[in-house]
Amino acid sequence: MLTNISWANYILVVVLLAASWYLFVGFRFFFAELKDLVTGKKKFSIRSFPQVQLNVDYLEAPNGIPSSLNEKQTDKAFQDVEDLVEKLKNLVADALQKKLPKKEFMYYLSLVLNEFPTVKNSPFRSSICELVVSECDKLELIHVTQQELDVLWDV
Repeated sequence: MLTNISWANYILVVVLLAASWYLFVGFRFFFAELKDLVTGKKKFSIRSFPQVQLNVDYLEAPNGIPSSLNEKQTDKAFQDVEDLVEKLKNLVADALQKKLPKKEFMYYLSLVLNEFPTVKNSPFRSSICELVVSECDKLELIHVTQQELDVLWDV
């Protein structure tokens, strides 16, 4: 019985069923838009990615470092980030050892974060926040969220 159906007939039936399904969905849910397209009230637009204008002062070099910053500034920024990471890891270790309450830990954390104002407005801020959250999750005594850290940065 099924040997009498050829592949061409099978494909034709599947294509007709799919086309009728998409026509049904189009008319059922998008009738107003289709009507506007047919009558010419609305033009068919193909969406593309938005065009980004590059700021000439702030072009990134191939290594991802902004070219507007000189080497001394980038070295200082990286050194600040490394120092901040080291202090944060020491703070978390001390908090675990001394079993600090969350309020006291947050106070010390805000002091450490405020020591590095250059990192506050840098692209490394989100990475530092993720580091603090992950280190605090290791403690299991103190849970810090991204929102709490954003408040501490802005204090």
